[in-house]
Amino acid sequence: MNEKLFKRSPAFLNPELLSVKLTTLMTIGLLSCSIQQSFAQRIHIDTTKKPLKTVLKQIEEQSGYSFVYDAGIVENTAMIQISLDEDGIQAALSKLSKELNVEYKIVNKTITLTRIKEKEGTILLKGRVSIDDQDGKSPSYQAGVSVAIKGTNKVTSTNNIGEFSLEVPMEATIVVSYIGYKSREIPAKDIRKNLAIVLQKSMDYLDEVIVTAYGTKEARENQTGSAFTITRKDLDNRPALRLDALLEGVVPGVEFNSQDGGTNSSARSRYSTRIRGEASTVGGITSNEPLWVVDGVPLYTGGTTNSIPGMQNSISPLTYINPNDIESVTVLKDASATTIYGANGSNGVILITTKRGKGAPKLSYSFRTGINRRPSSHLNQLNGRQYLNLVKDMGMVDQLGKIDTTQDTRWADVYNRTGFTNLHSLGLSGSTDAVHYFLSANIYDEKQTIIGNSTKRYDVRSNVSGNVGKRLVLNSTLAASYSKDDMFNPGNAYFQYSPLISPFGPNGEYIERDPNGGLLQGMPGLIDQNEQKQATAHVLGTLGFTYQLWDGLVFTNLNGADFTSANEDQYFSMYNYTGSSSNGEAYRGQSQVLNLISTNTLAFKRTIFKGDFDVVLGTEARKEERRSVSATGTNFPNDYIREVGFVSTDNRLGTTSRDKQTLLSYFGRAGYVYDKRYAINYTYRKDGSSNFGKDVKWGTFSSVGAAWTVSNEDFWPKNKILDFLKFKVSYGNNGNSRFNSAYASGIYKYDSNYSYGGNSGTTMSRGVNDGLKWETTKMLNTGIDFRLFGRFNVAAEYYRNVTHDMIDDAYVSMVTGFRRTYQNVGKMQNTGLELSVNGAILQKENFNWNATFILSSNRNKVLQLNEDIDRVSGNTIMRKGYNSRSYYLVRWAGVDPSTGDPMWYDLDGNVTKVYNTENRVLVGNSTPQYYGGLTNYINYKNWNFSIFFKYSKGGYYFDQATRNNGLDGLNILSGNQSIDMLNSWYFPGQLATSPRLSNTTTSSIMNSTRFLLDKTYLKLDNISLGYTFNSGLIRKLKLDHISVTAMASNIAMWTPYSSKKGSIKNYESLAKQFGVTSGSVVDNTYANMLSESSRVLNYSLGINIGF
Repeated sequence: MNEKLFKRSPAFLNPELLSVKLTTLMTIGLLSCSIQQSFAQRIHIDTTKKPLKTVLKQIEEQSGYSFVYDAGIVENTAMIQISLDEDGIQAALSKLSKELNVEYKIVNKTITLTRIKEKEGTILLKGRVSIDDQDGKSPSYQAGVSVAIKGTNKVTSTNNIGEFSLEVPMEATIVVSYIGYKSREIPAKDIRKNLAIVLQKSMDYLDEVIVTAYGTKEARENQTGSAFTITRKDLDNRPALRLDALLEGVVPGVEFNSQDGGTNSSARSRYSTRIRGEASTVGGITSNEPLWVVDGVPLYTGGTTNSIPGMQNSISPLTYINPNDIESVTVLKDASATTIYGANGSNGVILITTKRGKGAPKLSYSFRTGINRRPSSHLNQLNGRQYLNLVKDMGMVDQLGKIDTTQDTRWADVYNRTGFTNLHSLGLSGSTDAVHYFLSANIYDEKQTIIGNSTKRYDVRSNVSGNVGKRLVLNSTLAASYSKDDMFNPGNAYFQYSPLISPFGPNGEYIERDPNGGLLQGMPGLIDQNEQKQATAHVLGTLGFTYQLWDGLVFTNLNGADFTSANEDQYFSMYNYTGSSSNGEAYRGQSQVLNLISTNTLAFKRTIFKGDFDVVLGTEARKEERRSVSATGTNFPNDYIREVGFVSTDNRLGTTSRDKQTLLSYFGRAGYVYDKRYAINYTYRKDGSSNFGKDVKWGTFSSVGAAWTVSNEDFWPKNKILDFLKFKVSYGNNGNSRFNSAYASGIYKYDSNYSYGGNSGTTMSRGVNDGLKWETTKMLNTGIDFRLFGRFNVAAEYYRNVTHDMIDDAYVSMVTGFRRTYQNVGKMQNTGLELSVNGAILQKENFNWNATFILSSNRNKVLQLNEDIDRVSGNTIMRKGYNSRSYYLVRWAGVDPSTGDPMWYDLDGNVTKVYNTENRVLVGNSTPQYYGGLTNYINYKNWNFSIFFKYSKGGYYFDQATRNNGLDGLNILSGNQSIDMLNSWYFPGQLATSPRLSNTTTSSIMNSTRFLLDKTYLKLDNISLGYTFNSGLIRKLKLDHISVTAMASNIAMWTPYSSKKGSIKNYESLAKQFGVTSGSVVDNTYANMLSESSRVLNYSLGINIGF
């Protein structure tokens, strides 16, 4: 150490003084670091709801600070749910103060909390709203709930997690409301901060929520259009496993029919759904099917034929939607409701909303098992004794050859069996503040009543939505299914074979030929030798989001895909008649359909001048692509190798097809409901479609609707008889773009018939039509809704829909180079009435009886055809001024009592015995005069019971089955005939319903009104009985619920006809002669004609367990 240096140093370098100074600096530094560390220490509080005092104590423990606050702060906020994960006490206090609406101040290690001074006479309300559906699940927070100051236009809405904030005068009352739930009015002076509000679901019919379009909703009370909703309750009481079958007899204006009639022309019955009749040409040029929309995605339902393109045996794509996953179905029918769908709205729109998760987590399992049986009302044929007696009567018994006359085979029993249905369903649903989820998995296994037919289907679904912050919600849905079908189509085989032939050979094998060597087509043995299978994968999914820009303004994005891939395998064995001529024949087909959609909407809602104002603006882009590939191979080396690729190229034939359609749309809708008395809305949509000619690709559609709720007027007397009355009207237009895209662009044909130099050539078989434009349907709808005695809700509507520029196949001059082309040449009208009545028949403490009655009537008329020339197709005709499904037949005059000859009427009404197609006249149509259903729901304590009837009055059905099998003795040695032959003529003076039996005459079975049946019927469609076990037992088992349900469907069908035996003289002696007892003759009526596979009698038992 240099002492001189220290001696010369200034005073501040003195060692003793320096030591004191350094110690002081270190102390200050350490203190500063300690304070900084306190402010920077991480504060973590989880999201669990807990008392405010607990939250403050946790912050004190983590930070070392203590709180001082007014006791009122804790009283007003007893419980709090807040998530803190902040760096330092400052960040944590900033977030906490906003939540509590307080100010904070830090002095040393003490934090003081004080209330923020509010404006004079006002209070800042904060709260959270949840909704309770009263379905056993806990309430869930709801976005979009309206919170308004009563009597003013000041309103806000809840965010994604149900929160709201609103500054209100102390003397004001706030009104909390959400569509479909009971509103609550709460005085501001009684409200504490962070108020928890629960809205109960309204059981009032007028508050029922109608899902209209693109996620928008409206209350039935304010509805201007025509829409009908089926709830989950309705679905639970219907055992139907097809989506479209759930609507039959339940929705006014909806018809549901088999496309196969009584011909059994398909291994799986196909169905048609019509809403308010057919708006377009009959015959498949354009689609008459409604637009099906599942969670915002249009579902591909097979274009014009309700089938999958490229498949030999079509199965409706609607079978791939699991009804157990559906929450509700809404049917939109008039312009006010459907115009927003523009190009595809003219046939009506059916919106399917699948289930969403809510409340506490719930796990459920359900199982339904049932047996399927052939219905008792089926086509009746002759039994063995009856058949033999007719053959003897015709003097042909010696020609039976080697046939065993003691045999009595009931071929219907050979081809039919008792089938079964099993359905397993597993579901998980629930929600938290951040996530709503619904997950399901199902296994469906069915053995149909017709032998060789079975279905196995596996499907899963995931519906998930998640909150990202308080304004953004991410949404996704995904449904996937895989189906395997074994198919066998006997056609009319079991109607045609003789009952004297056994189906089995000496060794118990199925025979292919009868003892005389006659070929038996469609024999059951084909099931083992041939192959007919189909496998289908279907995926339907969406991905999108909603973002709340500010109160009342929400942007929604939805992107969806609907994908179907179907594979079909067929093989016709070389060892039977189906493939022997080609030495084995195989068919392989594959079809893929991809439908993509992207939709963006901006929705705004606001209360203005005592009314609710809402606007929706949007854009939509769609692309649909269909591709199919098929190959046929013949001349196989053996029956075990069944792949087309194993045969030579000379024995192979392949085909491909492809169709692509695109659609771009802009749409908007604005509505205003003033004081719950006056409602008006306007809808606009502009569509551009690739299907149309280049000059007319764009179509514009619009509608306007209005409603007046008279019972909400001040002058309306308050009474219990008529407490609700509303009138409504709407008018607008829609389009139809669902047809083949080649109709406008032309069709090219490529085959060897147009070869050049040994190569196949291409020709244009249909010309380009640049002027082919939209079919446009103009719709007028008027209605009245009212309620009687506060219990019975009645809705009646009248509609008139007129389709202009209807597309039809028209002949053109040959100078164009073509014979025909598609043109806008037609016009068609549908008018009708609809009535629905529902209400409580009886209501007691433990007993409730509710009923719904539906009635519909539609009148169809062709207003214009191409040059007004009749279009005749088989037994039907389209003629200007008449129904589009009119029958065109020779009129049947009965049987000549003297000779037994068949008789008809000529054009002048004179009886003739000569059949001539020139005597055909228009003789009615297939449209019923009216139809509908009646449903009864009865609840008694833990029991619930429902019974459903369907009915139809009028309309005709051409009995092709009897026409083909009631041959009046013709070719009787070749097969069986209808039991109606027991009513044949036998002696002069007899009043018979069938002519004299003959093996040579064919005129009596020619098409005439003889085979035209009245379609009037009453059907007991469904009965359901269920029991829910009491809560005491459930608690012991630690379950949420257990219920069991027994159901029966397609139970019985009645027609208003009596047996024709009353018109037959000496019936008793004839009955004895033919080996039948008195009264046992059965005449085939409409109830016997329907397709076997479409009306199976089903008994089922189900159980549902909640965990």
